Amino acid sequence: MPLFGAANIGDPPISSCKEAGSSHKSLPARFAAEMRPNPSARAWPLPADSKTVAYEGLTEIWTVCYIKFHILKADTIERLAGRLRMDEFGFAGLSMNRRRVLNLVAEAAAVAGIGLAWPERVMAAPLDELVQRARQAGERQVVVAGGTGAYGDLVKKHFYLPFTEATGIEVIATGGGYGEKLAKLKAMASVGRVEWDVITLSIDSLTPDVTDLLRDLGDCAALPDVAGQGVDGSCLREGVMFDIGGGVLAFDKRSFADSQAQPASWADFWDVKTFPGPRALPNIGNPWWTLIAALEADGITRDALFPLDVDRAFNKLDEIKPHVTVWWKSGDQSQQIFRTREVVMAMLFSGRAFRLRSEGIALGISWNGAPLDAAFWAVTKGAQHPNAALALLDFIYTRPKAHAEFAAESFGSTAQRKALDFLPADAKASSVLQAANWSNIVRVDRDWLAANRQKVLQRWSTWIAS
Repeated sequence: MPLFGAANIGDPPISSCKEAGSSHKSLPARFAAEMRPNPSARAWPLPADSKTVAYEGLTEIWTVCYIKFHILKADTIERLAGRLRMDEFGFAGLSMNRRRVLNLVAEAAAVAGIGLAWPERVMAAPLDELVQRARQAGERQVVVAGGTGAYGDLVKKHFYLPFTEATGIEVIATGGGYGEKLAKLKAMASVGRVEWDVITLSIDSLTPDVTDLLRDLGDCAALPDVAGQGVDGSCLREGVMFDIGGGVLAFDKRSFADSQAQPASWADFWDVKTFPGPRALPNIGNPWWTLIAALEADGITRDALFPLDVDRAFNKLDEIKPHVTVWWKSGDQSQQIFRTREVVMAMLFSGRAFRLRSEGIALGISWNGAPLDAAFWAVTKGAQHPNAALALLDFIYTRPKAHAEFAAESFGSTAQRKALDFLPADAKASSVLQAANWSNIVRVDRDWLAANRQKVLQRWSTWIAS
């Protein structure tokens, strides 16, 4: 249906636009000078209850001429995402972004200085308001310290470029490892010159010294798409989750076929009699994952895990240690040990498990008690483009189909829960977005980790070397 009420607003010819003013630059002054309030007039065929106050002189010609001169001249019009048929405006045969049309119409009213009140059904969404604030502040770009390589290319393809096309705000991408980015951010903050607007980090890095560098988003009320389209807990206060996964229990179905009993919990991982064979666990600087698995294997319920009973966990690890033949130190190594059948089960990054499946390896996956593995996006304190940064954070929670495509290409998942509807049938059951899987995820207590990280790391190093 037409955007403005029940009928088209018409398409004045270019000659009419020229008659209205000698050039498009003179139109605002010309129309502003001629306008006078007339509450009974209607610039468009709007519903009677729209509470719109129209003005003589603010006609279809003014608004459509404004759009013609400010939009149709753009070289990128046919590349804009989220197409809207422009024959709703009388521009037959053309298409453009609906959000861009709304913004331009709002600009037409603002430039003319008329204070027009739009009906609610065409009111700009909160994301549009964030974008508008960025424009008003002159923020035409946003600098993101994110991922690199093939992963960074995927993020650019599915999120950065569509954001730019939808908003006109350019994403300047830089990156590096988590540790490298944190060191640089701390250095920039120390001299009061933060060059990054958004930074992506691991959720385990949310320690007090890091949160002090990030903008407090509260309950993300300013980012409604996060609450409306994200999984439970997507708002982290200091950021919003993006990639999500976990340290899953993965097992080789060549050893445990569908016709027989299969491991489904960390208690089963410790049960070497029922499920015999060599195991693997990570040794990658996050031993709390393995401590969580050990305590669950020892009967601790999920809601009682924290604060972790470290002594009890290490005692339980003593039991399984003789059966762990590989303490893997990289994602590549964790995949290779299944290709060569060195182990029958392991704790794996969920993305690595799905990559193995894509190679044709029959791998069973259990989310039961999997420690959360997530990256989050945050706005830096001192960001030079804070409104554009907030707009980007909200934007990444829209467009669920793009999230599903990103998940398929990256073998991961994002926190956009509606993406589940666009996943292939064979991928839905094992996706972390399934409510049954997400509810089985274990989140590390941030306060506990901040207070105990160094002690646990030191004890782990001693134990693993013994």
